Amino acid sequence: MRTASAISPNTANLRGAETGIDFSVLGIGSNVNAVISAVLKIKEPRKTWGFLIDLLPREFEMTERVAKHRLAGSRDYTVEELQALLRSEEGIDFLIAIMGDAQPLWWRWMTKVMTLAAVRRRQAEDAQEILKLETSGDVDVGARRRIKGALNADKRISAAVARAETTLGLSRPNLDRVGATSDGRNARLPHRPVARTGGR
Repeated sequence: MRTASAISPNTANLRGAETGIDFSVLGIGSNVNAVISAVLKIKEPRKTWGFLIDLLPREFEMTERVAKHRLAGSRDYTVEELQALLRSEEGIDFLIAIMGDAQPLWWRWMTKVMTLAAVRRRQAEDAQEILKLETSGDVDVGARRRIKGALNADKRISAAVARAETTLGLSRPNLDRVGATSDGRNARLPHRPVARTGGR
């Protein structure tokens, strides 16, 4: 069963968002083919080639021989294969591994959003467990107090997450702007005059 892990901006490049895989142990630099193969081998160490074939849609018709060449590094992954891997259910782990140490503004923002989503998911699971306890018939007074305390804590967490979501929504990087810098300011476009402020 997969375990969710909270991702902070400092650990986003080291841990898989859903699987908790520690990618820092790979020690493979920035070669995308090696990164993809290493992630596949971590996820399925026995028959990695079969796992790769299963991840790709049927229209690729990848054979065992081709899959083994990709994993060995003797043949590069095609752009279409990389795209299919990123679009798969395992895609987030491939993206995190490919990003490595890169920390562009959009990536830092996205890791915060993923962290909040993981917190919300865990919170919903905990609420279901609390509901089961609350509705069971044989609950004593002490247990009812603990349940009430858990519900109050859940409300505080919900409020904190809502504030964080609002902040993230307001601080979303404007990636639509041409020439935006990593700190969110506009860079001056080359060979374009800058309009003066105020009158002539």
